[in-house]
Amino acid sequence: MTDQQNAKPRQNDDEIDLVELILELWKGKMLILGFVVVCFCLGFAYVKVVAKTQYSVSTHYGVNLFSGEIFSLCREDQRCLDGRVADQFSNELGGHWSVDAKSSTLTQYIGAPESAKVYSADLEQANDRLTQSFLNAAKEELTIVASLSSDLRNTETVAESVLHAKRMIYQIENSKQQALTLTTPSVQKKSPKVALILVISVLLGGMLGVFAVLMKKFVAELKSRR
Repeated sequence: MTDQQNAKPRQNDDEIDLVELILELWKGKMLILGFVVVCFCLGFAYVKVVAKTQYSVSTHYGVNLFSGEIFSLCREDQRCLDGRVADQFSNELGGHWSVDAKSSTLTQYIGAPESAKVYSADLEQANDRLTQSFLNAAKEELTIVASLSSDLRNTETVAESVLHAKRMIYQIENSKQQALTLTTPSVQKKSPKVALILVISVLLGGMLGVFAVLMKKFVAELKSRR
């Protein structure tokens, strides 16, 4: 009975403290609101003045051709083949595009975007250059093989290289196949995330306001005890 009787006053004290806390915060609502407004204005100023706007340009790709060198490195590992061709294509673009092999996506981050047509033209020109480099490599490979002795030409490895080179030449010259198939580039704004920044600013302002109210109450209680 004694423990139960002692527990009840403690519970009542906790409830009273919670009520007092809510009342104290309500009394300081204007101070809290002031912090919220200030932080919101600072967040808005950051978005408009400080933060740099960044856009992303992305396109999906599909690999149609791969050179004999890439084939010899990857040995029909499709993920390796696709990744090697995409990396080579990125080099043709000057290294400004990053490759995501998992999603088969090429992405570039920029400050001031051009129209999608401009990026599409750049990608197609790089695709043409990559395709032409594959064609030249295939023809050069056939020339090298032709200079080999008959014993070397009859090996399985050389025969496989010749078959791949001839298939490459046929696909490019007769079937007009490109190294990659590219989708139309999409331009999206990546940062700053205005809504998120403003929400965080409001929450931060509210937290600072609550802290200021509690500190004000704490200081007032210390003064009253003296």
